[in-house]
Amino acid sequence: MSNEKNIDFIIRAFDDFDNFIIAGHQEPDGDCLSSQLALSSYLKRRGKSTKLVSAGPFNRPEIKNWEKYFTDTLTESDCSGRTLAIVTDCSSPDRTGPLAEQISGLPLMVIDHHSSGDKFGDYRYIDVNSPSTTLLIQRIIESSGEVLTDEEAEFIFLGFCTDTGFFRHIGSGKPDVFQAVSRMVSAGVSPNATHRVITGGRTHNSRRLLGRILDRSRLYYDERLIVSWEVLTDRKELDTLDRDSDSMYQMFQSIGGVEAVVVIREERENFYTVGLRSNNNTDVGQIAKEFGGGGHQKAAGCSLAGDRESVIIKIISSFERSFT
Repeated sequence: MSNEKNIDFIIRAFDDFDNFIIAGHQEPDGDCLSSQLALSSYLKRRGKSTKLVSAGPFNRPEIKNWEKYFTDTLTESDCSGRTLAIVTDCSSPDRTGPLAEQISGLPLMVIDHHSSGDKFGDYRYIDVNSPSTTLLIQRIIESSGEVLTDEEAEFIFLGFCTDTGFFRHIGSGKPDVFQAVSRMVSAGVSPNATHRVITGGRTHNSRRLLGRILDRSRLYYDERLIVSWEVLTDRKELDTLDRDSDSMYQMFQSIGGVEAVVVIREERENFYTVGLRSNNNTDVGQIAKEFGGGGHQKAAGCSLAGDRESVIIKIISSFERSFT
């Protein structure tokens, strides 16, 4: 197993394989899919064969058009020969969903920036100080002596903006991040166009769904924690699958005194996904890990089975150590 920041080891590993299966986590976001797409483009330029896989779903408006590039199943021939599986932006193997079992017998590389989760993979390139996994892909490409193509730069910038809330989550002392962004712009990226892709194209009913989630919100621990939820009947009644979690979290996090945000989404009967965000020092990545999930200190997620009330109680109770 490699040193987790030994980028040369990762680049040399690419020479040992001909075929690459590039996977990401379920409920993919822009950082996950952009990392897969940019890495696939780079490997193809090196004469390699790649297959992009994702368990989906592709419900976020900014990524819907990318679904055609991915498959959710692998064949026996996909896994034959000198094949390396690469998992990007994923803190534990089970977060890839059914794909975890399909790639379990292959050599595995992990490229990620999450601070919590399981330590897995034969080749690991992990940097928890990177604001996005796409920046790690950019670092790999540039460290190998290549320059980003226009398309690679666009993928990488969109993923970067997804995870940083369009620069909102970047603190001080990160000049290297802005230098990397400058090279993306030099390659042809338009921040204005990327912002329109990320924030535009929403439906009226998706805005109404946000209204319902806002209306249900409740405050706990002296108004430092805010919790809300979305139910299946919302999406059926409004006939929308669109997800605009960044706008939703941004609204909750803008409330004075709020330090952490929880949004619970019913995926099917008695099964929920939980999104967690933090404004300050509350480590929501650690909280997500307690429930088998993962993420960063300020942004994380997990899944829980049970009725909605029991799920809400479990999640609220998990913040007790942080707020008492």
